[in-house]
Amino acid sequence: MAGTMIHLVIAVRLADFIEKNGYRIGTANEDEICTTFNRNMFVVGNICPDGIMEHENYQRSMKLHTHFRDGIPDGDFGKDGTVQLFEKRLGEFWVKHLTDEECCGGLYLGYITHMMTDKLFILNERPKYFENILSIGLTDHDRETFVYFNKDTDLVDFRLVREMPELSEAKEILKNTSGYYIKDMITADELDRSRRWIIKYFFEEEHLAEESRFLNYDSIIKFIDSTVEYIEKRLVGDKFIMKGDSC
Repeated sequence: MAGTMIHLVIAVRLADFIEKNGYRIGTANEDEICTTFNRNMFVVGNICPDGIMEHENYQRSMKLHTHFRDGIPDGDFGKDGTVQLFEKRLGEFWVKHLTDEECCGGLYLGYITHMMTDKLFILNERPKYFENILSIGLTDHDRETFVYFNKDTDLVDFRLVREMPELSEAKEILKNTSGYYIKDMITADELDRSRRWIIKYFFEEEHLAEESRFLNYDSIIKFIDSTVEYIEKRLVGDKFIMKGDSC
């Protein structure tokens, strides 16, 4: 999974793209929906899938569920039709929540773009990490590999906070936006606890400037750029968003 700050940088850039081009949230199917875009709700939507970790008695299977990956562990994603199954579930989620989006104006679209980002991260960046950590003799079968991965993910996120101006805006949006929830999946209380934890851990606590060892920062910057480009094209091409005069 991509780090939280990666998601937020991408969210702010996508919000810029949507607003600059005058897009509204819409769908071209027979039950056409056309909703005004809400920048704040879209940005917080991009952190919602991970908010399930604040669920009482949280288990890993809960996060797989909020990420459309029931029965698809990390090591199997990309094999034997799992990406197609993931995409089918993504589409079903979007159709299910189109009417909910009318009052949120971007919350569920943000959820969707989080998922698009994670898909690309697992398929493209995660294999690079495993290749890099082979240099010390560790593989994806070693527990220590994932200890390093979690630490490197944090170190990359901390550096993004220091270097990416988009995250100053994201911080303010998180501080000033609350009361949202993902219907039938993640509660407002869970998402509020998650939001407050993100603010405290990434933006308020002090962290030493330390380089990640096996998750390459320059590769992550390129990943952010290419992912924004991919999602922009997909949102327009698949008609998640449309020009206002087309709705």
